[in-house]
Amino acid sequence: MVLQNGTRNDKDYSDRPVIFLEKKTLTEEIFASDRRVDQRRLAKDFVSALLELKTHHHLVIVEETGISEPSTDDRLNTLLLESGIDLSNTSEHRTGKDKSTLDGYSTVTQIEQFSLRHGIPAERRLLIQAGTKVSIFSDQRDLGTGTFLPEMLALCFHTYNDLVSWILSHPTPYKNLLEGIRAGAEVIREGALVVLPTETVYGLGADATNPTAVEKIFTAKKRPFYDPLIVHVSDTKQMLPLVTEFSEKAKALTTHFWPGPLTIVLPKSSLVPSIVTAGSPSVAIRMPSNPLALELIRLSERPIAAPSANLFGCTSPTTARHVQQQLGGTYDAIIDGGACIVGIESTVISFLGETPRILRPGGIDQQAIEACIGKVLSDRQDNPEDSTTSPGMLPSHYATSTPLRIVENPSNYASRIDVGVLLFGKCEEDFLGPVEYLSPSSDPTEAAKRLYQAMRNLDSLSLSLIVVKLLPETGIGIAVNNRLRKAANNFSGASEK
Repeated sequence: MVLQNGTRNDKDYSDRPVIFLEKKTLTEEIFASDRRVDQRRLAKDFVSALLELKTHHHLVIVEETGISEPSTDDRLNTLLLESGIDLSNTSEHRTGKDKSTLDGYSTVTQIEQFSLRHGIPAERRLLIQAGTKVSIFSDQRDLGTGTFLPEMLALCFHTYNDLVSWILSHPTPYKNLLEGIRAGAEVIREGALVVLPTETVYGLGADATNPTAVEKIFTAKKRPFYDPLIVHVSDTKQMLPLVTEFSEKAKALTTHFWPGPLTIVLPKSSLVPSIVTAGSPSVAIRMPSNPLALELIRLSERPIAAPSANLFGCTSPTTARHVQQQLGGTYDAIIDGGACIVGIESTVISFLGETPRILRPGGIDQQAIEACIGKVLSDRQDNPEDSTTSPGMLPSHYATSTPLRIVENPSNYASRIDVGVLLFGKCEEDFLGPVEYLSPSSDPTEAAKRLYQAMRNLDSLSLSLIVVKLLPETGIGIAVNNRLRKAANNFSGASEK
């Protein structure tokens, strides 16, 4: 086998799993940063991750297709070889005419062909791409009909350290996840609690039709019974027995946005216990888009009531580790599905009145909703009357233990070593205290995904204060600002004019 350095080594790939590295996207991510400090940090984190993984895995670079000569962009190869990381690539054993057959081949096709040549079964293949994204593979033989799990399942992580921890704790990734989901479904049927990943945040789930099971959620979270829960379903058929009305506009909206970060509030049926709805005659329901959550609901054959898996009023969890830090020992099973890709809770919209009304901003903004069903109402100020209709309506929520303050100019705190700064985009100011960037490129979607992780990072540093400037009040930025204001409301003097 010809390696990147030109030597030959007939490597046996049957002894351990193989991690494929998508050269193009990783090169763009690691070397395209216009801030050298970010570039160095990202490259260091990436190399450290692979150094830890290489003792347990083979590493193979997926070369860009359609290139008959060695790539002119060998920065990634050079970086890894200089770091002492042994590399192979998917174009090995292909020269001349053989190489030309790679034209138009996708990354997955190259992985499949390389795996066939070297006898690598699907369950021992992983693909790392930009954005700390890992894809795992299955041959689908054990999944059965009606499964929500795709043949290639993608997971995302906040950091390369998180990515490494997950890979090392899942020696046969797809099989391990499937076993966890099946065990979780049994736990739900038995009336116990399961921590599940969704695209928004991690949830603490129980059988929504079992009042005794639902009560365990409130006990574990120390959540007051006046705060209702969202019920999660795997399809519309499962939802219909839970409600007495399903308006045309609600149908249109769910057809467009389900599965996804959208919760609808409808009149409930007698199948929904009053403990789920805080005594309200309506119920909040959504269909998550995370395939792990959908598969758990499908296999449990129960609608699942699931608020965020954290102590009541605290910062929401976007990783399994966040849940373990606050709720460890209070649940019966946990499914670790990496980091949540949306990162903030769902949009909640009520269909109880004549005109639909957004009760909580979230992963889908008002403009997108109105493009689908026309005019909707949206109160920027919480209405106390809605507090038993929808979760997330209380004025204080999502709090860090460190006081959080909304400010107009974070630079005023640049000289404070005891103050953490939460920034939306780039800033040339040199802060003495720790800084968390929600999105160096000022992307509101990325900011939403990283919000709770960044808040938790600063909250762990024993600081006197965390300061943050709000995002522009557009799109998902409205939802991010909603969470920041509620977090700041937990502390006196939270806002600065």
